[in-house]
Amino acid sequence: MKVVVKVPFVCALVGAALLARPVGVQSDLVAAATQPVIAAVAAPARSCPMPMQALSPSIGALAKDIARRFHVAQSAAVGITHAAFSAGRMHGVDPVLVLAVAAVESKFKSRAVNPVTGATGLMQVVPQWHQDKIVRVGGDPALLLIRPNITVGTAILAEYLDAEDGNLENALSRYLGSGGGVHYTERVHAELQHLTRIAASG
Repeated sequence: MKVVVKVPFVCALVGAALLARPVGVQSDLVAAATQPVIAAVAAPARSCPMPMQALSPSIGALAKDIARRFHVAQSAAVGITHAAFSAGRMHGVDPVLVLAVAAVESKFKSRAVNPVTGATGLMQVVPQWHQDKIVRVGGDPALLLIRPNITVGTAILAEYLDAEDGNLENALSRYLGSGGGVHYTERVHAELQHLTRIAASG
């Protein structure tokens, strides 16, 4: 099944259920719901600026689910979820999608390193291919830290979504960068659906 999503960031104020709506409807509802905030806060055009307290219920629910299912310390799960929402706002990417990719890539193991490819950290960033982004967060060692890794991984995801005109399936295949794309995208979609339900319950 082909899924086309252009700039799939969804504000918690509007609700994660908007992921299923047409892109134009997403954009209109997000803009309407956040107009007072946008007037007061300067932010990149592809982001959806929201006060962090407005996101707290979703973050709490997601962090609890991540800690339980992936045996991650609660404090680490909260840090990961906060980082995903922050990076999502910065790059205009749905933070729940960021978390879904991290779940499949590393099972939320922040110090995971692939001995073959060198893919590192939560979002399994390959240093040799993304130095332009990595130098901005402190270099290769920073990829073992939660926030820098998610920041870089989200920037890569945003770049691939733009390159593929918002086609999520193709963007995920590019993110994987090797064989097994169909199985990989199916796993990300499944995780995305689960986490979306959790976020909505928060």
